[in-house]
Amino acid sequence: MALQYIGNVPTLDRNQVGAPKGTSMKTFDELIGKRINGIFTANDRWALIFRTTDGQWLRWNTENDCCNEVWFNHITGVDCVGEGNVFDLIRGALVLDTEDKGWNDNREGEDGYEVVQEGFWTIKTDRGYIDIEVRNSHNGYYGGSVHFCEDTELEKLDLVEVTADF
Repeated sequence: MALQYIGNVPTLDRNQVGAPKGTSMKTFDELIGKRINGIFTANDRWALIFRTTDGQWLRWNTENDCCNEVWFNHITGVDCVGEGNVFDLIRGALVLDTEDKGWNDNREGEDGYEVVQEGFWTIKTDRGYIDIEVRNSHNGYYGGSVHFCEDTELEKLDLVEVTADF
């Protein structure tokens, strides 16, 4: 992907953003080329929301079913979107790429369910990496998933800003 410059701030060429033709997009690819300056959780960590410097809100939900619970369990690298510094928050962190690292094998006997597994993703920005772990507790028959949600419905969410790794 080619970088352009707006003033002295590098920006991705939006004509070259996204998955190459003929390939599938990764889970968090909607962030590529955007500058994020806020990370939020909602719905008991069943939702993860990113705020961009242009005022857009992008939301991902976990997929839960009758016999499983899926949630955002850990996020590290939060400080790369800004540490309260006004300039950092205005500028944001430019998302350069995302990586789906997949789901690990099932483990037994944790969290009150028969089986537990984790999924991992990395978001690469011009200021560092954000690592995301999702946990799926289930009865052995239900897989976990994370999907992009077009309708953010922010007014219905109890947003919690993520200001430190958890």
